[in-house]
Amino acid sequence: MTGTGVRDFLLEIGTEELPWGAVQDGRMHLRETLTALLLRERIAHGEMLVYSTPRRLAALVTGLSERQADREELVRGPSCAAAFDADGKPTAAAEGFARSRGVRVEELQIRPTDKGDFVFALLREEGRDTWDILPGIIEELLRSFSFRKSMRWGDGEFRFARPVRWLVALFGGEVVPFSFEGLQAGRSSRGHRFLGPGMVRIENPREYPEKLREAFVLADEDERRRTIHSEIEKALSARGLQAIPAAETFDEVVDLVEYPHVILGSFDERFLHLPREVLETAMQEHQRYFPVEDKEGSLAPFFLVVHNGDPSREETIRRGHERVLKARLEDASFFYQEDLRRSLTERLEDLKSVVWQARLGSLYQKCERLEKLCSAICRSAHLNREVEEKSRRAALLCKADLVTSMVIEFPSLQGTMGRIYALAGGEDEETAYAIEEHYLPRFSGDRLPRTLPGAVLCLAEKLDNLAGCFGVGLVPTGSEDPYALRRQSLAVLSVLTASKLHVDLPELLRQAAELLGLSDPGGVAREVGEFCRQRWRQYLISEGFHYDLVAAVLDIALRDPYEARLRLQALQEARNRGLLQRAYTGFERCYNLSRQASDVRLDEDLLREKAERNLYSRLIWAQEPLRGYLDAGEYEAALGVLLELAPDIDRFFEEIFVMGEDTRLRDNRLALLRKAAALFLEFADFTQVITEG
Repeated sequence: MTGTGVRDFLLEIGTEELPWGAVQDGRMHLRETLTALLLRERIAHGEMLVYSTPRRLAALVTGLSERQADREELVRGPSCAAAFDADGKPTAAAEGFARSRGVRVEELQIRPTDKGDFVFALLREEGRDTWDILPGIIEELLRSFSFRKSMRWGDGEFRFARPVRWLVALFGGEVVPFSFEGLQAGRSSRGHRFLGPGMVRIENPREYPEKLREAFVLADEDERRRTIHSEIEKALSARGLQAIPAAETFDEVVDLVEYPHVILGSFDERFLHLPREVLETAMQEHQRYFPVEDKEGSLAPFFLVVHNGDPSREETIRRGHERVLKARLEDASFFYQEDLRRSLTERLEDLKSVVWQARLGSLYQKCERLEKLCSAICRSAHLNREVEEKSRRAALLCKADLVTSMVIEFPSLQGTMGRIYALAGGEDEETAYAIEEHYLPRFSGDRLPRTLPGAVLCLAEKLDNLAGCFGVGLVPTGSEDPYALRRQSLAVLSVLTASKLHVDLPELLRQAAELLGLSDPGGVAREVGEFCRQRWRQYLISEGFHYDLVAAVLDIALRDPYEARLRLQALQEARNRGLLQRAYTGFERCYNLSRQASDVRLDEDLLREKAERNLYSRLIWAQEPLRGYLDAGEYEAALGVLLELAPDIDRFFEEIFVMGEDTRLRDNRLALLRKAAALFLEFADFTQVITEG
């Protein structure tokens, strides 16, 4: 087949029911990889539409060129001096180069380079028919899929998320001649497993979504989303209710059905005595149902289920789901009542037999360490006694809900049930919320603790985890981070910033390592500190801070992460306003010369010129307000003090010849510049700042 026009291309990979995560990953991989393969093969195309359902991954590429683009490549050979003799005749080097590239010597071109004139060969490769290339592209694409969990089937070695049962490959109206692992590509897709007519014949790629729609398959993910939203509104509008689906649950449901239909079910109102979090978790995580609330925001005794069955059997489907949920809520109600029979304090003894980590002791021992760490954090941050008492109490109880029946059944409710049971047992409200908040943030973008006791306990938990894992060699390597230490190191920075807590981080890490009984607490603290510093560098840059300004505060970040961030914000704001360059220029001139200074002390009597006396006076004046603003946390004002030094520094360099012959005057002037540079370094490491010009 030869042509110079364009055709649409369709590839469908038909499978057994895929897990929702495999649908999402497969959809992304299909788009990215097919785009890359067509680019590599120089095949131009129009829009790429990717479709997916639990039983298929498909791509429809519009306007795919029938032929590869021709390619020209300029290849450099020997220099002209080596390629031609004194008479301008080709040498053996030129002839050998031309022969190796498949061109005649006469076709070699001479072109200038930064290393002189060289000979070049212009290689031309004529494009092949896309028809001939497509089978190889399809096979490479199929073998490139990688899922978090994959399987083999039959006697083959090929792995996929689920067995592949059919392939559709059309270029225009013709089937691409392709076979793979015993499957022959054709034009026959499959409709809905129960509602569709079975085989669906596709005559040309563009009719693919409509043909499947006729067979009760909505192949477009966005269309399924719109359909579910519409069905939810239809199911609830007459009752004045509203759905509250979690975003992740909704995403999962979209990729679990091919032809969605929403049914409103109900459950007995007696289950509303259960905590809302329990009801929502039972519905969403276990059954993929959507909870429903009334206009006042209270949970209503209804739920929504998105099913993939026959809409005509709605009543039967509803009753089935109601029976399933009733059994789940009966269990939850039993667990809840049983758990309330014992307080969290009474469960502490149970934690002694629960190992946190084989080399780091039990959960009971961990709670004892967290209690002491909370006190250390409160002292470091100068928090009052009330915060310390509440955080210590929360630390003692924070793991007790792990041995309750409810958390064993619903692990995602750890911390949440701790709060609920603590309040039921008469604990202070902030103490109860600290129990829940010490797990935060659970993932990127998650909320942070809102109470001070919660922030303190959250930090204690992270510091204990970091020191403990590093102390026994459980250090993240490559993509392996089973204890989520990278996330926890970022959480330390985020929690300190959000809570506005100033702490001595190296000392707290040392105390955490000491409480764990590690042999070298100081070494562990340094190792964890450096790990955190590298993570914070990338995190702050990703937030939009300039990389050189981040580097300027990283040493401060190891001492006090919150203070470092405030100084960084002041530096960035000064740069955004165009003020930082002048301050940096003054520092740079002082610092570069002052590095040649000896240990001679500055002698005020040797300052003979007006410009150097003025600079000295300004430096003496600047010390008190600079340090006062730094102590008060007014970092923009502190930076303003340094900015005010710029005119005097400029005047000094305009009027004073520093490196004169008189060694006493020279050393004294260098000492003066060292004093000026030292003031800048009290704010940040200005040696890391780069010029903006």
